[in-house]
Amino acid sequence: VNLALNARDAMPEGGILTIRTEMAVLDSDGTHQHADLVPGSYVMLAVSDTGVGMPPEVVERIFEPFFTTKPGGQRSGLGLSMVYGFLKQSGGQISVQSEEGSGTTFKLFFPHALIAGEAGPGAAPNKAG
Repeated sequence: VNLALNARDAMPEGGILTIRTEMAVLDSDGTHQHADLVPGSYVMLAVSDTGVGMPPEVVERIFEPFFTTKPGGQRSGLGLSMVYGFLKQSGGQISVQSEEGSGTTFKLFFPHALIAGEAGPGAAPNKAG
C-alpha cells in the first residue's frame, strides 16, 4: 500500500501504476545484483509508476527512517524504511530504479516458502497414483 501511495503522489497529473508478480530463481549472478540475497527461489513483486522519478541523491536516502520529500507534516517518512526492515528480517531484499521524468520501479524479493509436499522450482511434477 505504501508503494502505491508513493506512486500516486509521484503522478500528480495522472499516470500508470503497474503491479507485477513473478517467480525469480536467482543464481550467484542474480544475487550479485541484489545485495544480501542468497541464491534460491524468490517471489518478486514489482511496483512501477510513470511519475516524476527521483534524483540520485533522493534514491540514496529513501530507506532511511524519517526521511521524506513530502512537505511538512504530510507523512512520517517511515513507510519505506518499514518495508525495507520487513524484507530484511524475512530474508528478502528491495531494490529501486528511478530516473527523473521517467518514473520509478521498486522490486521486492520475498523468499519462496515451500508448502509441505510441494516440489521446488524445476522439480518433476508429482504423479499421484
